[in-house]
Amino acid sequence: MISTRYIGTISLYCLLGLFIFSGNAAASDAPPKGKIKGTVIDEKAKIPLEYATVALFKASNDSLLTGTVTDFLGHFKIDIPVSDEYYVEVSFIGYEKLQSEVFFAPSKEDNVNLGNIALPPSSSMLREIEIVSKSAPVEYKIDKKVINVDKQITAAGGTAVNVLENIPSVQVDVEGNVSLRGSTGFTVLIDGKPTILEPSDVLRQIPASSIENIEIITNPSVKYEPDGATGIINVITKKNHLDGLSGIINVNAGTYDQYGGDFQLSYRTNKFNFILGANYNKRSRPGNESSERETLSNDTLFFVNSSGDAGRSYTSTSVRAGVEYNPTKYDFVSVSGRLGNWDMDHEASLMYETYNQPGGNFYNYLSNDITTRGGGYYSTDVVYQHTFKTSDSTGRPDKGLTQNDRLGSEIHNIKLEANYRYRNNDESTISELRTLSDSITSGRKNVEQGPSRRLRINLDYVLPLGPDSKFESGLQTRFGRSSDITELYDLDPSSGEYIINSAYSNNTDFSRNIFAAYAIYAGMFNNFGYQLGLRGEYTYRVVSTTAQDDAVIDRWDYFPSLHLSYNLPLDQQLMASYSRRIDRPRGWYLEPFLTWQDEFNVRQGNPELKPEYIDSYDLSYLKKFGDNFLSLEGYYRITRNKIERIRSVYEKDVMLTTFENVGEDYSLGLEAMLNFSIFRWWDINLSGNYYNYRIEGSLEEQDFNRTSNNWNSRFNNTFTITNNVVFQLNSRYNSGSVSAQGTRSDYYTVDAAAKVSFLQKTLTANFQVRDILGTSKREYTSEGEDFYQYSIYEPKAPVFIVTLSYRFNNYKSTAARNGQGDEQVGEF
Repeated sequence: MISTRYIGTISLYCLLGLFIFSGNAAASDAPPKGKIKGTVIDEKAKIPLEYATVALFKASNDSLLTGTVTDFLGHFKIDIPVSDEYYVEVSFIGYEKLQSEVFFAPSKEDNVNLGNIALPPSSSMLREIEIVSKSAPVEYKIDKKVINVDKQITAAGGTAVNVLENIPSVQVDVEGNVSLRGSTGFTVLIDGKPTILEPSDVLRQIPASSIENIEIITNPSVKYEPDGATGIINVITKKNHLDGLSGIINVNAGTYDQYGGDFQLSYRTNKFNFILGANYNKRSRPGNESSERETLSNDTLFFVNSSGDAGRSYTSTSVRAGVEYNPTKYDFVSVSGRLGNWDMDHEASLMYETYNQPGGNFYNYLSNDITTRGGGYYSTDVVYQHTFKTSDSTGRPDKGLTQNDRLGSEIHNIKLEANYRYRNNDESTISELRTLSDSITSGRKNVEQGPSRRLRINLDYVLPLGPDSKFESGLQTRFGRSSDITELYDLDPSSGEYIINSAYSNNTDFSRNIFAAYAIYAGMFNNFGYQLGLRGEYTYRVVSTTAQDDAVIDRWDYFPSLHLSYNLPLDQQLMASYSRRIDRPRGWYLEPFLTWQDEFNVRQGNPELKPEYIDSYDLSYLKKFGDNFLSLEGYYRITRNKIERIRSVYEKDVMLTTFENVGEDYSLGLEAMLNFSIFRWWDINLSGNYYNYRIEGSLEEQDFNRTSNNWNSRFNNTFTITNNVVFQLNSRYNSGSVSAQGTRSDYYTVDAAAKVSFLQKTLTANFQVRDILGTSKREYTSEGEDFYQYSIYEPKAPVFIVTLSYRFNNYKSTAARNGQGDEQVGEF
């Protein structure tokens, strides 16, 4: 039986059809008239609503004149009959009917733009929404965790690194280096697209205010590139779906020379969306550094001790722009680009004490060490996606390619994507030793520079095979080229000039081409979900240097993945997954020549390094209870051809760092998260990760086996003081760990922040204090048969930061009457 609600809707459509037909026939010979325009969107999701009904009424007698329905972008246009006062009534199944204020429309060619009309869900839908009124800080899906960045107010004014400090599976050390489940071998994507920069470097560049959410993918499917030992961190940036001009502006400043700002503008009209953004950020972390070293050479012990001031500063600037275009409801095209520059500086002023036993020979030095890394970069991305016409299970036609589809929901489509990345990576290190009377005794300057280029082309196809299954496949090509010029300069004390040392100057050319294909089949059977896939990759890599013959890799690799899920009663879910991955050595790991870093340290790459291969298994359990949830994740990871930094004595008091495939490592762990509300105004998020880590292999023809029990925890509290005031107190702890030659000590830190909103929450002020107790530090010990070294770095604390954010768009709040005299709040 058809309800009266649907009969009424159909009748209104028929009546409007007659008005539209008669209006169009009469207008065929009429002179051009102005139009009433606008866009209908979902009030909460802020996405366009297609097929919404828009009726035009004459204000003087409430008579219905004409109407229309919205297109796939939510747009509507109605011819202005005559100069008069009107109002529109907007309705859509599942939403409350909304009536605009009375407005005057001239009959001449001038248009009246009503802007965005936001329909609230109907009362029945609102009751459902109230059940999940609080968005959880973490959402679990079959192959990833999605982190809600808006919940991390202690990261405001910072970067993606500061956001990652408070989310599960990720650890951040005191210097801002990021690891995923204990490994720095992971891949960073921005909106699903790769970057040419190193993972931690690119995360330091992305302002936290521009991030919508972060996806943690510990076992990616074969659709993703298999690079990265422990998975993928995908940073999803904020986007705006409202018509007209919208934007956000952020400025921040803090102690220890920290300041920056960013903005993002979006102008959407009809089928186009134009995006422009820029950011500048400077982050400094001064502190104190000290180290003690013993080396054994020719039966003599050499001691080198140092202490003094040291610090790092990171500066990034970028501009990004793009345009999106919907030529039809089934096609989407976007072109975007980014241009930027980044610099990371490390400066240390240290007091050195050197001596040897037997022999004495005590010397004291003052050193000034300056290291600068960075350079310019740019990127270009082009995407074309076509959605095929389909119909759903009810036989109704599809609605084409909506914004949600472009953000990744699964429909029958084919997508072609190309991205080009370029960077000019320069590094300069100057190390000088002076006597206590400030006369220079020695100095070295090491310079590395050269461009890198990468081109990726992806072709992806998704075919739904019914309501419960789908097939995906794709092809990919990756081309990479880089060149490095390495030069060493020695200081001539008599002239004070640096003279090039040709014995330590080299050129390196690196090229790597990868061709890949993948296939995935996924489906649901009752409460059981599954996804299995296989990816094949062919790699051809050449490293050419002036120091030795070419190092070539010519190889096929295969990467399977499997994801399973089962929905249990009472809002419970089980998930299991497996993936095989690869972690390829970085370019400078392969350089076979010696590079002087300072007076007491030298490094040398290893062109014979093999990539790491990783087998990763996950098993997780999720239980929801109201707004709260409990998750448990067990994981097991095996890494073969484990790459470690290996230290040895080069000569006397000089240490050599190189890279070796030492063997295998194993991680077996359990990760837990509990999110619950003690009161309506107090939310708690408690997470912890415990794992047994074991590394075994052979080093300098000696077998070794080292084990540690590692754990970390986070305790985050959010207090909603008023509707406009939120306070957050977060703490985290990271235990120590072991490597082939070293031990890292534990540390903990406490952060706090208060967020205050003004002007109907369009303006917010965030006040935060980081490392309140000054307990953040980096402490490391390494030793071998002929050396021992202990080092510690303690940054200055606490750090105070203030951030101001302003959001604007083209709507204003109004009170609209609904025809029965009731008041409703809408957005126009």
